[in-house]
Amino acid sequence: MFQEALAKWQSYRGLWGPPASPVQLWTDGARGIWIADSWGPAVPYPAVDHEDGNRNSGYVRVKGDPETVARIPEAQGWPELQDFLLAVNAAQSPIESVGCEKGFSPSDVEGPTEKLGSYIDVILTDLARNAAPENLLLLASNLLPSVAGCEKWWSNVEMCLQPMRFLSGTVSPWGLMVRVTGYGRGQDEARKWWGETMGRLTKAVGKLPPDLSAP
Repeated sequence: MFQEALAKWQSYRGLWGPPASPVQLWTDGARGIWIADSWGPAVPYPAVDHEDGNRNSGYVRVKGDPETVARIPEAQGWPELQDFLLAVNAAQSPIESVGCEKGFSPSDVEGPTEKLGSYIDVILTDLARNAAPENLLLLASNLLPSVAGCEKWWSNVEMCLQPMRFLSGTVSPWGLMVRVTGYGRGQDEARKWWGETMGRLTKAVGKLPPDLSAP
């Protein structure tokens, strides 16, 4: 997986800014690694009230602080998301989160009627390593085996490389968006399968080597 994604990445090594459309680097079933066609967040960022009534609570660094992780507004009442964020931001983890969201919407595939979509933006805690997208490809390649066959339980997982507008401590940084979608015949079933996928990814994060870095 890593070698295949890395080989395709070579054609885009000089890329500055997002491509005009998403670029597929690796796929298998309902799992994939992509270069996103959008910017990642500029970290830090302020709280924003959106026109649809939703509110982005703004960036607060939570690395190594489980009490603060538990108070992230977007994760309140969502233990599946909280557990993942706790694992990502654990002191011994090589990564940390810089943003997240989740929400229900009508299904866009035949069969299930609802979907629960979510994303978590992550970076490497060693900030200088985010200047090398190969390190984030390796991260994606370490996480995706945990959700092999996720289409069998109506889930979809996309790992998306995103150039970031700004990240204090590094130049030309990249981040990884972990996008997880669960489908169901109603919201309860969609959340069940989304939660199954999140749980598997949480366990995979706990197994990441502390010195994660591409050769």
